[in-house]
Amino acid sequence: MKITLDKQGKNIVELGLEVEAEKVLRAYEQTCRTLSHKVKIPGFRPGKAPRRVLETTLGVDYIKYEALESLVPKLLGQAISQENLDIITQPEIDKCEFELGKPLHLHAKFEVRPEVKITDYLGLSVDVAETVVPADALESMLTNLVQSKATFQAVNDKIVAMGDNVLIDFDCFVDDKLIEGGSAKDVVLEVKAGNFVDNFCEQLIGHKNGENFELKVNFPENYRNKELAGKEANFKVNLKEVRNKVTPEINDELAVSVGYESLTELTQVLNDRLNQEVAEQNRQNVQKSVVEAVVKLASVDIPETMIERELNLLIEQVKNYMDTNKQDFETFKVSKEFEDLKNVKLNEAKQRVLTSLVLGAIVRDLKLTVSQEELTPYFVELMTHYNVQASEITNNENIRRQVMEEALTSKVINHLVQNSQINYLKVEVDSAVS
Repeated sequence: MKITLDKQGKNIVELGLEVEAEKVLRAYEQTCRTLSHKVKIPGFRPGKAPRRVLETTLGVDYIKYEALESLVPKLLGQAISQENLDIITQPEIDKCEFELGKPLHLHAKFEVRPEVKITDYLGLSVDVAETVVPADALESMLTNLVQSKATFQAVNDKIVAMGDNVLIDFDCFVDDKLIEGGSAKDVVLEVKAGNFVDNFCEQLIGHKNGENFELKVNFPENYRNKELAGKEANFKVNLKEVRNKVTPEINDELAVSVGYESLTELTQVLNDRLNQEVAEQNRQNVQKSVVEAVVKLASVDIPETMIERELNLLIEQVKNYMDTNKQDFETFKVSKEFEDLKNVKLNEAKQRVLTSLVLGAIVRDLKLTVSQEELTPYFVELMTHYNVQASEITNNENIRRQVMEEALTSKVINHLVQNSQINYLKVEVDSAVS
């Protein structure tokens, strides 16, 4: 087999193959034998139909197509391995000349991984923001717990004030028409500025339970429902209850209500949880800082196609999120907010591609590999998450490749951390950690 290579641009390779006529003929004949077992031909037992009958029945072009389906991946794989090409896209075949008795000519195009230049990446001195637990962290966690266990009690004849909670029914009209989804019953609402719709809660102040009244608000110009954006709405409100918020005391009874025997046990569990969260945050801080320091040492000319593919992937994640939450992605796509988001995601895509290329280069430089034992925890996690059998995971080549990449990435990052000098700079964690 003759191989020709022609490099185009930053990382495009055009591959030409010329395969001996005899080898191609053998592949064609093997395909005939395979098809003779699969195709029912009157008058012949499976596997006994001669080639000429198959050609008459199925057509030479069909048999050639089937032969190429099997032969081409093998030929490309052999050529890519022989030329030691690190490809990152599936080969795109733009020319194939196949005539029986003549050499096969094949032309394919694909992208290869760009060269990464990096040295002296081990033994770096890296400053890392070390998260520490603030003095009031436990108190904040207990306060959050108390708030989550709070109850509401209706208060007769109480005048609504800022900070109260109310139970209301309402109907919303725009242009004297009840809007779609504009009626609601038994809505619990905290009365605070800007809650629900701007200037809605403010107009509840001064009313009391049992009252029926109307109030007017304007939907914001950037309201998610474009048909209502900027329009005046008339709400007919039935104020059913004004409620006081009642919070429990921090004591053994509170602890028992959340499944612990005493306040002492509860505080110990909260302390342990907080320390675990802070430890995990510090682990992530170290990894992020070390990787960023290493990436800055690298020199690589990233092809725009790689960045574009990564950007499309990030945008697709946004679309999936919006679809899940029943938000209109197509409307969002033509907004200024989308352009702003796209610019943010573009920078993220560039950094992700750069980081991936650099870490991959270090994996190859250090000749790192992962064993089956190291892969097992990743497979177990996938099996548990998707509730599937092991064979459904381990026999899927795409999943195996993704797991391998994830395991190698984790291994190379840990190796870089272990071979770096970490200088901690203490910062307090947000006291609202829960």
